[in-house]
Amino acid sequence: MNKKTKIILWILLLTTIDQLVKLVIHAYYMDVRFEIIPSLFEFAPVFNSNYSYINDLLNKKLNIDIGFIPHIVLYVVLQVVVTNIYISFKIKLDNTFSWLLDTAFVFQVSALLCALIGNVIWAEGVLDYIYLKPLYVFDLKDVYSWVFVFLFLAYTIKNKEQLKTVNLDPKDVIDYIKKTKLFSKYK
Repeated sequence: MNKKTKIILWILLLTTIDQLVKLVIHAYYMDVRFEIIPSLFEFAPVFNSNYSYINDLLNKKLNIDIGFIPHIVLYVVLQVVVTNIYISFKIKLDNTFSWLLDTAFVFQVSALLCALIGNVIWAEGVLDYIYLKPLYVFDLKDVYSWVFVFLFLAYTIKNKEQLKTVNLDPKDVIDYIKKTKLFSKYK
């Protein structure tokens, strides 16, 4: 199995796990609350109809609602930017620690897919279920996002000298995609 196939399978697996957990919670545990770690984490399922933590904060504090379509556009733009950075790093750096970059990318794409599914499929809003007292309620997708951030930071720290030479030119990314047939069908 090649690396591209493994990355795609991991993305699908993580996305599926997130959605299955939400389906089980929605079907059986919506009315259940309990402390996981007293005074820190609580299992507290709730639908966030504001689409994201940032929009929820803006709505509660400033009565601002970004809305559904801007969230979808933001997700797509974010994915294009992250994919551009990922491919640029893969092209222009030696692949020492590339497993960190690949794993970070898997978690980021998984988080994005979970966010898109959550915003499009769940009519009541995004199902969050772990309450970090007293801040906010989050879910597995949010954990995926934080794993991406930490792994990406670890990768950039390990490669900081090489990263100074990287030019994030979209033309290089397009050429790479054409050359490697990154988005070609599987045989």
